[in-house]
Amino acid sequence: AEIASANGNVQPIKVRRIEGAAAVFDGQTPIFEIVFGHRRHQACLELGLTVNAIVVSHMDDKALFEAMDRENRGRKNLSAWEQGRMYDDAIRQGLYPSLRRLSDSLGVNLSDASRAVQLAKLPSEVVAAFASPLDLQVRWAKPLADAMQRDPEGLLQRARALVAAPSRRNSSGVLAELLGQQAAEKATETPVLIGKRKVAVLRTEPSGRLIVEFEAGAVPPNRSHELAKAIKAFLSSDAA
Repeated sequence: AEIASANGNVQPIKVRRIEGAAAVFDGQTPIFEIVFGHRRHQACLELGLTVNAIVVSHMDDKALFEAMDRENRGRKNLSAWEQGRMYDDAIRQGLYPSLRRLSDSLGVNLSDASRAVQLAKLPSEVVAAFASPLDLQVRWAKPLADAMQRDPEGLLQRARALVAAPSRRNSSGVLAELLGQQAAEKATETPVLIGKRKVAVLRTEPSGRLIVEFEAGAVPPNRSHELAKAIKAFLSSDAA
């Protein structure tokens, strides 16, 4: 929606020229590869808009990976599970000899990178138990990995039962089921609607924590400070 309203991607993507590619595009064989900006590129394709791009004549695979990682972390686009898959793929492709070398090169915390990779290596049945793999949180990596180590068949059976269930639990409930824990209470959710469109949801967890989640695009980035002020004013008036 943002790209449509601006009639193009204001923030350019980056592409590299493919080694040995023809000087002129023949309409069939690609001559550029995206370094970062896949979503912006896809949006422009769907809208029929020309893509604003920075073109790099030469960039090796390791430099491409590092540029992609910096861009993703800077924009906070990737979930822990997606980040873990990226790191795991980079090591399997031989870009780095170890996760420690990868974390040193990228300047990321080794423990966080390790837990993200643990999430990425979970069996597909476990990932499928969640409504979306993007729901997987980095702090769940160790308990899930421990459960897989301790009772792999039991974990997989519980995961398959969750996938086959007629209704989906929230992500915390899924985690409790996978770990064989019985949640005393379920989180309650209150949707926030504008007309018939859901723009946010208020989720009260059994612990008493209240989580507010906004739908993508519901809060323009340049207005987030207004939202923070409104929340502060609301809580201040309640305290008074």
